[in-house]
Amino acid sequence: MSDVTSRKYIKTKFEGVFYRLSSKIRNPKTGEPDRIYCFCYTDAQGKGHWKTVGRHSEGIRPPMVKSERAKFIAEIASTGINPATRDNVTIGQLVDAYLAWGRSEGKYVDQHYSQYKAHLKAKIHDLPVSALSSGLLSNLKAELLATPTGNTKSKKGGNVKSRGRAKPRKTLAGQTVNNIFSFMRSAINRAIATGAWSGVNPLSTKSGTWKMVKANNERLRFLTREEAKALLDDLEKRHPQLHDMALLSLRTGLRPTEIFKLRGQDVDGNACGLYIIQKGGKRVFVRVPEDMIQMLQAYKRKPAEPIFQQPRKRTAFDKTPACFQTAVRKLNLAPKDGDSLYAVTLHTMRHTFASWLAQSGKVSLMELQKLMRHKNITMTMRYAHLFPGQENEKLSIIGDMLA
Repeated sequence: MSDVTSRKYIKTKFEGVFYRLSSKIRNPKTGEPDRIYCFCYTDAQGKGHWKTVGRHSEGIRPPMVKSERAKFIAEIASTGINPATRDNVTIGQLVDAYLAWGRSEGKYVDQHYSQYKAHLKAKIHDLPVSALSSGLLSNLKAELLATPTGNTKSKKGGNVKSRGRAKPRKTLAGQTVNNIFSFMRSAINRAIATGAWSGVNPLSTKSGTWKMVKANNERLRFLTREEAKALLDDLEKRHPQLHDMALLSLRTGLRPTEIFKLRGQDVDGNACGLYIIQKGGKRVFVRVPEDMIQMLQAYKRKPAEPIFQQPRKRTAFDKTPACFQTAVRKLNLAPKDGDSLYAVTLHTMRHTFASWLAQSGKVSLMELQKLMRHKNITMTMRYAHLFPGQENEKLSIIGDMLA
């Protein structure tokens, strides 16, 4: 064994199971040098190695080491992966592999990766996955929740202040923190599924040890008819493609990410619908109004070309152009206190689509769930209060009695 020439290993009666005497640790019961049990194995290149299992004072015994060796060797034989090497796999290796796989499968992974890269990569990318203890994860979560967003300093290095009063510092939203950890969890789950790593995912919420942030990310703001018209008129002059994306979302309820991914081949004029890639990477068919089909066909894109393309780059959009917020601010649609629950984004068009349908009284809650493509009715229930009802008449009963 090339890596054990400086240590004396004593053979036990079990094949491949040895122990060595510790030069520093003594058994507290006997006072003698503690036994450190290990086993030997040979890798695919025929090179011998030792793997330490534990100490006698910790309750480790030769039969236990024999069982561990048998499982270790069986795993190498069945998977071709050395578990000892796999234990040293870093978070960065799993994240990079998941990112490459997600992109090849057409999954929308870049947005969450960019959040991971901006806020967490420098801290944990080179750590072994086995180092993700519950304590470390809790500390990272707390640090992320306290992370300021945007530029909090002036060009000269001083704090940015309003006239006579410092502006309140914004921190990362709870949902952004959840997105980062969800991305990491998916990367580890993918590694477990492919055999690149083994063990219990430390970010699994099923075990009860890890908890996501309780984030209130339900958008409360939807546009009035006048606001929607004013915003679309402004966008048409400012950015025609962005106008069409916003109009498409308002008319169909499509998510911005689904619109960004549309290709020429996804428009089916005969069936009057679109083939979209929704959350999770699943491709589905969605019926849309005929004038929306005509609007998309007017771009005359080739089958594999993105319908909406970034200027000069000729590539698909990966985020909403900044001029959307320019229009929002110009029209005074942004919340004055910066509350993200009332912010107007491109996704607000989808929220407005659902809200207007609910207010119309012409669709049921189940029909709205289908139109929004929600996985469960709970997601649709956020619009339940908008459905016409007799609440006002009921609330007047007490007033009438008092009168």
